[in-house]
Amino acid sequence: MENNIFEQILKQSYSLSILKHRIRILKSYLSGYFFNGPKEQFKTEDQNFLSSLPKDFYSSFNKNNFNEIFSQFDQNISKLPALTIYLAFEPSDEAIERIGTKVRQLFSPNLILDVKYDPRLIAGCALVWGGVYKDYSLKLKIEESKDKILESFKKFLR
Repeated sequence: MENNIFEQILKQSYSLSILKHRIRILKSYLSGYFFNGPKEQFKTEDQNFLSSLPKDFYSSFNKNNFNEIFSQFDQNISKLPALTIYLAFEPSDEAIERIGTKVRQLFSPNLILDVKYDPRLIAGCALVWGGVYKDYSLKLKIEESKDKILESFKKFLR
């Protein structure tokens, strides 16, 4: 049962940070509901996420299984195949969703993006998969062609 609940959240969450944030929001919401905790004021996008879940979704939770389900979520997150993507900019949620949708179509429906900001990249991206780093940025192309570029500039300086 916990896997089905997790898969419903994962289906809408393309990056590791968004997935963890949504699980935290859900936990906070349900904690307030079941244990009369403080009622958190959620941002509009978080309220939209909570209301987007199917009606029967919340019936899967109760006071007795609450901690067990969220503990299982943490285990599930650690088992997800993650593609680390380094970008030269902070992408919007819409951009992450577009990238995540394409990556899941190509590779795996359970793949999660671990998006990182690297200001040293000029354009393009760098990827890490299975511990292997591949740089597809303009910065790498410039570094590879550095001698050729310098020779071109030297022609103009003569």
